[in-house]
Amino acid sequence: MPHVVLEYSGNVRDRTDPAALFGKLHIELASVGGFRVQDFKSRAVRMDQYFIGDGTREQSFVNLDVRTFGGKSPEARTAVSEAALTVLADAFEATLRETACDIVGRVGEAADVAKAVLFVTGNAYATGTTVYVDGGGTIA
Repeated sequence: MPHVVLEYSGNVRDRTDPAALFGKLHIELASVGGFRVQDFKSRAVRMDQYFIGDGTREQSFVNLDVRTFGGKSPEARTAVSEAALTVLADAFEATLRETACDIVGRVGEAADVAKAVLFVTGNAYATGTTVYVDGGGTIA
């Protein structure tokens, strides 16, 4: 059951309809990633509190995080990333044209979290700390 999280800066130029965008993403990602459309769990977050580079409003971002169970080959993960980036480039066409926009897509698997759990539980010196395993979503 893939989880899809879309975050984007509040200054994107395109009117974003998350339901329509996720509808396209689900169909495209299902076709290349071997998922069922009905299994996607997706959410969008418009970020109105952000700071990019030197703070000018001419820079924007779009970040898509796709989380899935393990077992996808590197080729399948690449295909999912490429399909997602294609859909996002279409959905944020004006933003890409009018701002210095970074569109980022990442496919994470349960194994990414499992590695961190194994490290913490297998290391007697890793006590009293918080380990964030979210693909860089939290910078503490």
